Amino acid sequence: MASVDKQAVAAAFGRAAAHYHQHDALQRLSATHLLAQLPAQAFPRVLDAGCGPGSYSRYWRERGSHVTALDLSGDMLQQAQRQGAADRYVHADIEDIPLSEGGFELVWSNLACSGAVISTWRWLGFIAS
Repeated sequence: MASVDKQAVAAAFGRAAAHYHQHDALQRLSATHLLAQLPAQAFPRVLDAGCGPGSYSRYWRERGSHVTALDLSGDMLQQAQRQGAADRYVHADIEDIPLSEGGFELVWSNLACSGAVISTWRWLGFIAS
């Protein structure tokens, strides 16, 4: 298995952070399909794993969830924070999340290494990835 230069990945996403919304059609399409698969219920605590500029962190927060936004790119997290997208911001690798187990009813991961989310986490109420 080839290794991934995560610093390069974070830097590339960081360079795109300010204008990411102009090029996120695939993410929006994916999110529409993910949302359609979720049960009609409230999720009091949501982890947005690979939050990018915070579009879906904000989506969940507007629906009353307490949201933790996590991303590998500090620049993406800054974009999310500028929007007030989440309640908490965590700059971390999705494969090495520094949060305790059992802390979320929903783990939301829209196109961000969803296999890593599933294999790394044992906390769930529900995974949307």
